[in-house]
Amino acid sequence: MFTFATDYYLCILIAAIGALQIACSIGKIRGLLIFKSPIIARGGGLALAGAAFIWFFSTGTRNINDYEGGLDANTQALFFFFGAFSAVVVTFVVASIVNYRMAGPTAPRDAGLDAVRDTNYAKALARSLSYWWKNWRTQTKDYFSG
Repeated sequence: MFTFATDYYLCILIAAIGALQIACSIGKIRGLLIFKSPIIARGGGLALAGAAFIWFFSTGTRNINDYEGGLDANTQALFFFFGAFSAVVVTFVVASIVNYRMAGPTAPRDAGLDAVRDTNYAKALARSLSYWWKNWRTQTKDYFSG
């Protein structure tokens, strides 16, 4: 149905979403969890990673040389990057939609990833961008003054 490269991309995408859910639940980053409960997020992440592995290797022959239709190393690395990057974007978007009403205590505006411990990614990003847009001159002054 799909090409080998598409199957590989989807496997990495699903497995990376699962790995991100496990990591965010262990790190107590509630703003990036798709499921509200950290235990369910860990179980769901483990299920996604396992399902991606089983689906990828059970749907066809995967031990193929690159000159016989498999992926060469450069293409494989490229599709791995695309899959992992897409997983981060999908996690940010879905978690921001699921956690739309989450508004915990306000973190400092320059808190970075710690800002999503108690709020969703979209709100933390908007707050951080507005801060940096207003204060970029004073924040970069020390680095560029002779």
